[in-house]
Amino acid sequence: MPKFLRFVCLAILFFTSVNAVASVSYHIKIRGTINPAVARYMARAIEKAEAAKADFLLIELDTPGGLVSSVREMAQSIQNAKIPVIVYTAPAGAAATSAGALLMISSHIAAMAPGTNIGAAHPVGAQGEDIKGTMAEKAVNDIAAFARSMAELRKRNIKAAGEVVTKSNSFTAEEALKIKLIDVIAPEQKILWQSIHQRRVLIGQTNITLNTNPAPTLHTVEMTLGEQVLNYLAHPNVAAILMSIGILLIYAELSAPGLGLGGILGGLCLIVAFIAFQSIPIHLGGLILLGLGAALIIAEIFVGSGGVLAFGGSIALVFGLLWVVDPAATDLRISRWLIAIIGSVSLFATLLMGYLVSRLKKQSEKALLDRGGIAGVQGRKGQVKNLDTDGKSGQILIHGELWKFVSKDRLNENDAVVVRDMHGLTLDVVRDKE
Repeated sequence: MPKFLRFVCLAILFFTSVNAVASVSYHIKIRGTINPAVARYMARAIEKAEAAKADFLLIELDTPGGLVSSVREMAQSIQNAKIPVIVYTAPAGAAATSAGALLMISSHIAAMAPGTNIGAAHPVGAQGEDIKGTMAEKAVNDIAAFARSMAELRKRNIKAAGEVVTKSNSFTAEEALKIKLIDVIAPEQKILWQSIHQRRVLIGQTNITLNTNPAPTLHTVEMTLGEQVLNYLAHPNVAAILMSIGILLIYAELSAPGLGLGGILGGLCLIVAFIAFQSIPIHLGGLILLGLGAALIIAEIFVGSGGVLAFGGSIALVFGLLWVVDPAATDLRISRWLIAIIGSVSLFATLLMGYLVSRLKKQSEKALLDRGGIAGVQGRKGQVKNLDTDGKSGQILIHGELWKFVSKDRLNENDAVVVRDMHGLTLDVVRDKE
């Protein structure tokens, strides 16, 4: 080759390498369960990457599974995306199991690091056992059809994708690559870029060629605060804990009324627990048992059954927690240990609170008798703390003790009153005019 032509070729190569610009891409991490918050997070990341005209979105995945409804929503987001979506299970030790396997199969490019695994998407019962019957068969067939359809769309092994669900098969990264369930094995991102450079991806009806040499510049999209909170709440264990705390706080507040702080916090816990359960597929029967358990525990305060209602409520609570999560729609479970702890604590706490309240009442009665009955409280001043709807009865605070009262006149909370008479353990009061 003449020296002139050789010089021209070298100059072209030099200027090409100098002017090569790294592609711009977006990146998110999914660590933990797949739920509505994660689905929204991924959809928002896709929208942001598209708006920035990024070349692709990279998702680093490590999940034990989650909601089938959420992974379906994520598959739709990937299908509607205008850019390639790469799902990369990493680092070593990470897993794409259950709903995570379905997400991998749905991606434009599925990559795994050595030492990771994929599979086990068969729906199971409330405590991990096989579910049987017509509904179980319907659920398995539906999820298996979803897996096969995604595999067919992405030109992956249709049979293997279906058996991930029907037979709960699991594969190492090497096995998954061998049977064409994934596309790439890469121990780190540098190898991933080398492996997918110039790979063609079908987006809608258009073939797009990936350019990952030089290595792309990644912009990480973080979860918003709202997504983080919902992601944390969207687990049945958290919902169960919040619900049990809420019930116990309300029980304590009704047993020994005070400033109302326990009732407020208990109500907030129940509201947040309800929001958490809203993001989880639930059985109506289990939800009814939870409501019955809460009602029976609180009824113990007013009936005074000697613990019978509290015991029945705790049993209903335990069975409600066992059955409230729909196993056909998610592989998330409430821990058996947590259920046992909640049942034991609710029974013990309600009985203990009942005992303490009963003892306090007896001590109050004894103190009253020691002071000479009505003579001991007649003329004493107190303050209205709790009013019934008629405004003429409720509870007053006298020297740190709460007493039931009745009045001929309507009163307001915090009104000062004077004890005039006594009927049993109920005080007859009038408004303090001083």
